[in-house]
Amino acid sequence: LVLQLPTVARWQALLARALLGPAPGAELAVRVAELTATRAAALDAHGAELRRIERDLHDGAQARIAAVIMQLGLADQLRQRDPNAADELVRKAQDTAEAALGELRDVVRGIYPPVLADRGLTSAISALAARSPIPCTLDVDGEASAPIGRRPAAVEAAAYFVIAEALTNATKHSGAQQLRVGLGGTAEVLTVEVHDDGVGAAVEAEGGGLAGIRRRAQALDGRMLLSSPPGGPTVVRVELPC
Repeated sequence: LVLQLPTVARWQALLARALLGPAPGAELAVRVAELTATRAAALDAHGAELRRIERDLHDGAQARIAAVIMQLGLADQLRQRDPNAADELVRKAQDTAEAALGELRDVVRGIYPPVLADRGLTSAISALAARSPIPCTLDVDGEASAPIGRRPAAVEAAAYFVIAEALTNATKHSGAQQLRVGLGGTAEVLTVEVHDDGVGAAVEAEGGGLAGIRRRAQALDGRMLLSSPPGGPTVVRVELPC
């Protein structure tokens, strides 16, 4: 009996696996359901982003460019009768055109920041940290000077917007005195972590910034982990497959 115990244990394990294991194709069905959900979320996020861009262009740059055209038309009509008034309108048109150019640059930066293509993810995140109203330190692969290397453009853009959204959320709601952004991972997975020493108790609400971060991660088959006990600290960790 003692000698047969290992064999009986193997049979018992095989029987349990056969009776209690998932049905054939169940894991594949779950995976298909996950991909369907993340694809729908990605499409929703893409539609919301297109609506935001359209709204920004319509209410901002387009209105300013229309004002420039009107001002230049009036200046042309006044050029003979009142040159001084025409010159003033031309100056106003120039100021309006500069404002429209600034808004167009903001829209382009919101679609894909040029600094990502020019200088890479580490430099882009350094610029975000430098602009943060709350003091923010950047930790790349454990050392502030260590290079992270280039990743696929979609992954870099997702990481950039995840960090930007997390910093904005912390600035608005956390009451933190210090922020820390961590960037690391492996060749297969890029890891982003945003840590604040605020009041904690962050809640992922539908339509909020944390939900948007999760959607961005899931669109790339990644995941978001949130730790925010009452009293803090709050840690947002995102893992993005490369």
